[in-house]
Amino acid sequence: MEKMNNSQKNSGSFLDKKPVLYGMIVLCIILMFASYMQHKKRKHLQEAASLPFYGISVEDVYDGTYIGETFTSFMHVQLQVTVQNHKITDIQVLENEGSRGQKVEPILERIIAENKSVVPAEKGEEIASLVFISCVDDALKKGIQE
Repeated sequence: MEKMNNSQKNSGSFLDKKPVLYGMIVLCIILMFASYMQHKKRKHLQEAASLPFYGISVEDVYDGTYIGETFTSFMHVQLQVTVQNHKITDIQVLENEGSRGQKVEPILERIIAENKSVVPAEKGEEIASLVFISCVDDALKKGIQE
């Protein structure tokens, strides 16, 4: 029987541990990425929640077409809101840039149907919904009867 020297024993055991080491590195990278994405989402939610919401009654808005804009670090929305006879009759998206907001446009139909700017957020798109609601409020504020 042949005897192994210490260097031969150690080299075999290192090769056996290599896949485990790579697996741990990949797991750490995945956990770091997930933590970063969670932090980013929390930051966006805080920013969206701090947007101005005026709660304007359409009854106080003159007939006309008004442009609203909302800027955040993750979205830029510009809407054209038309009011006739104290009813929101049309909302056109002039600009919708950023990382969110592609699926939230149905909220605009709900705003028209309910004739108010503050409506429930779109499921799964709560952050972008807040940006759109704030933008409609910004437009309506420009048509307030003094």
